[in-house]
Amino acid sequence: MTEVSEPGTRRDGSRPAAGRAPARSWPMSGGLAAVVLWGLAPVATRAAVAHLPALPLLVLRLTAAALVLLPWAMPAFRQLRLRSLGRLIAAGLLGLIGYNLPVTLGLQWIPAARAGLLLATEPIWVMILATAFLGERSGLRAWLGSAAAVAGVAALAGPAALTGAGGARALAGAGLVLAGTLAFAAYTIVLRPLSQNLGAIPATAASVVVGAVPYLAFAGTLSMPRLAHLGAPVWGELAFLALGSTVAGMLLWNRAVLSGGTTRVSLLLYLEPLVSVAGAVALLGEHLTLASIGGGVLILAGVAASSITRPRRLQGPEVRWEDAACAGRALRRLRIRRLPSITVTGLREAGEIGDASGRE
Repeated sequence: MTEVSEPGTRRDGSRPAAGRAPARSWPMSGGLAAVVLWGLAPVATRAAVAHLPALPLLVLRLTAAALVLLPWAMPAFRQLRLRSLGRLIAAGLLGLIGYNLPVTLGLQWIPAARAGLLLATEPIWVMILATAFLGERSGLRAWLGSAAAVAGVAALAGPAALTGAGGARALAGAGLVLAGTLAFAAYTIVLRPLSQNLGAIPATAASVVVGAVPYLAFAGTLSMPRLAHLGAPVWGELAFLALGSTVAGMLLWNRAVLSGGTTRVSLLLYLEPLVSVAGAVALLGEHLTLASIGGGVLILAGVAASSITRPRRLQGPEVRWEDAACAGRALRRLRIRRLPSITVTGLREAGEIGDASGRE
């Protein structure tokens, strides 16, 4: 049985020093830092693609991130079985090519605030793909929320969006960002079994390393004279994307989930599109239209309605007292005095840690 200590005390019974925050505050602060890093990624990408084409930008960003994450990926490579190799390759391609490439291309043509709101629809696509390919069932409220989110997407990428500057390019940019979001939803589902077997951090780090390998073929797109003329702000944006969003965001998020639990920490993800919008307005001087505000509200409301589910009562086979007594006598004969306690919450969290661990 797990001991329940008095509130405000550590497991050994001691109390934290005066003036220090309780240990439980770390998961939320670490998770919040990761959400801020992820929310500002479209803003930094939008600023960087104004000075550097998408493909060279991704070569620099993802190669640097893969090199930094390589030590965390090595445990996964050592434990990886041959039958799981194809799944890891598919996850790497979906995450780093299927997601990063179209999103970076799309951000050349649409504002960062709009891209951040479109990226917030990821849980909707995860639900749709899980229903189509895994046979998972969703309730009426989830489908109504999906319909509201799709209506929000139509408001962001529909006729109202086309009346502004860009026209067809704005539609193409929104389509590319949505395609990347769909690819990331598939990445989440494909990576989940690897996260359960290898651990969320090693599996995610390994997928980044594997997914970055194809970009080495495009190293020739790097122009040294052009790189030499890049200003310090552009290099700062590249460093933020590689080391901040991809590396630090992933490590902070997974540590927060391991410490605070998936259900509690994942609530912070609702702040990510708000960070994107606020960052785009404050740092890039973007202006919000009524269509953007209305579409964003519909998307956030739809995602929230689809993600919040009622807890289910666990049902299991009836255990008779005589069966339990027989099991107890058998354990005593085997001299097993105590079994480790496994909570349902722990099992659920172990299975869900990888769901959002790979966000770049």
